[in-house]
Amino acid sequence: MPRILLAEDDPIICRLLSDILEDDHFAVDVAFDGEKAWEALNHNHYDLLVTDNQMPHLTGLQLIERIRKAGMSLPIVVASGSFSPESARRYPHLRIAAVIPKPFGNVEFLDTVRNALSAGGEAITKHAPLNRS
Repeated sequence: MPRILLAEDDPIICRLLSDILEDDHFAVDVAFDGEKAWEALNHNHYDLLVTDNQMPHLTGLQLIERIRKAGMSLPIVVASGSFSPESARRYPHLRIAAVIPKPFGNVEFLDTVRNALSAGGEAITKHAPLNRS
């Protein structure tokens, strides 16, 4: 069963996304800010990170920068209303697997997660054609 870390500071959105993932048989841990997500990543193994961008203590982008500087290669999906696919193109070195702009539907969210997991971080949703070539 794939293990996912969900970094989201809004408790309602966090519960909703966590429920969607758990209903689809994913193991989910949650972190309500970027620093807590960083701590979790340093103490546990995850197959995927799903992160918001606007969070206290450490933004999603800052978290991803730390992850890559530490040599962690897990796939990352940014689920955010403040970070667009166009924004992600400015950071190719961060190897963001997908960006899914809020609001999004349950099926779209699960498809994005599954694609990112199956491609080991190379899957890109229709919302984020981040070609690395």
